[in-house]
Amino acid sequence: MDIPGFNLHKLNFTPSYQYLSDIQPRMPDMRPSWHQLVVIGNGFDLECKLKSSFTSFISARNRVLEQEGNSESNPLGIKRNLWDVILGSMDGDRWADVEGAIARWVVPKGWGDTNSELWKSSLDETVDVLRDISRGKKSTFDSKSISYKAASYLSEGSSQKAGQWNKEKLLELTRHDLKCLEKEFSAYLAQAEKDQPDYRENARRLMCELIIQGRPSEKNYDIEESVLSFNYTHPIESLRSEEHETSYINIHGRLGGEIVFGIDGTGRMNDPTVTPFTKTYRLLSLDVSDTRSLVHAASPIGYQDYGTALIKFYGHSLGSADYSYFQAIFDSVHLYEGRTQLIFFYRRHGDKTSEEVRVETMSQVIKLLDAYGRTLDNKDHGKNLIHKLLIEGRLAVKELPDTMRRK
Repeated sequence: MDIPGFNLHKLNFTPSYQYLSDIQPRMPDMRPSWHQLVVIGNGFDLECKLKSSFTSFISARNRVLEQEGNSESNPLGIKRNLWDVILGSMDGDRWADVEGAIARWVVPKGWGDTNSELWKSSLDETVDVLRDISRGKKSTFDSKSISYKAASYLSEGSSQKAGQWNKEKLLELTRHDLKCLEKEFSAYLAQAEKDQPDYRENARRLMCELIIQGRPSEKNYDIEESVLSFNYTHPIESLRSEEHETSYINIHGRLGGEIVFGIDGTGRMNDPTVTPFTKTYRLLSLDVSDTRSLVHAASPIGYQDYGTALIKFYGHSLGSADYSYFQAIFDSVHLYEGRTQLIFFYRRHGDKTSEEVRVETMSQVIKLLDAYGRTLDNKDHGKNLIHKLLIEGRLAVKELPDTMRRK
């Protein structure tokens, strides 16, 4: 039927099948969103042949200090300070545990033990020993104790007399020397990178291996990735999928800027002595990238947006010093009620067999999830969290395949 005033032949008419083809690229993406978070620790860098451990740093540092006065053997400008005494007091194989050393120095003894009353911290005891020295009194502290050794170092190696020390001055020195230690470690790590030319390529390959594990097809999902690194290195400057830039965040700072050593702040932020040595406090001073991209909340619609569907861990000791980070992540994805899957990857390293590393990893995972379960308001949920994750197929401990290197 003709319509008056409407001439079909003057219109730029396109057959319907061509028209649909032309607008196809502009149609909304109907694929559900799918996000994964990859969490890496120092084991990642060690796997990439970088001598990045604090143990390697302290060993190199001690070799330099043994040759004090020889500037040629000290290109990093390493100087002995209070933390050499504190670290030297750590027992057995904990001699390079800087986080444990910080806690031992500033946290009151008996903290965290419900059956024990709080006693003075080693820092407080050191002030007491210095006071005894200034008065010519014989100290009641054992000569092998950290307090006695630290007081001896301060009274013999400082221009300040023993009687001039008080808690405020000792805290100031403690913070100053810790920052010096951080700067020296940063310089050491930068040199270690230069000494390992294959590090960046090794890191790229290993990261690709981690990302592809359990990743669905981009034809079916709009996929995004985030990387949370507890390392100070940033070997991959640009990482992106076909559609999205990958967020890569160094939560404790990165080389070229400030880096921090610290302890977990959970339950300790009301102690003015301890607070400045917590990671929470120290991170306030860092220019950390926007961390909001690390975890994606699932859409209420459900099938339209899976949020953070998968969290992978590799090379992280899962130590208690970082529990507050993991608690925040697990809370964000509503781990108990949600659908997020956790995969803890491992690889054989050193002289350990694959089974030994697997058992060690499983033990760390159980401790982490048990600690997180105790933070849940519903205590029954906390008790059966691990069991629920296993039943729902949302928890796995797996050996990371080596397919990238086999290729």
